[in-house]
Amino acid sequence: MSETGAVVEITCLIEDRDPAPGLVAEHGLAFHLRTPHASVLFDTGASPACLANAAALGLDLRTLDAVVLSHGHYDHAGGLAA
Repeated sequence: MSETGAVVEITCLIEDRDPAPGLVAEHGLAFHLRTPHASVLFDTGASPACLANAAALGLDLRTLDAVVLSHGHYDHAGGLAA
């Protein structure tokens, strides 16, 4: 909880390590951030695997308020088109 009392829920959608059963790992990074007021995708991984993992975790990325890309390398922004 932050100093303002806001709760931020962070869900890792993509990373290099072995994922939980039913999820895909790949070189790259993607996080879903949720507060009571916003839903944000931070980076998109290297491929559409980010979408598959979000769906497997019950996250509907069609309702995002924003997508933030940390930088333009393929492993952080390659899934954006999906």
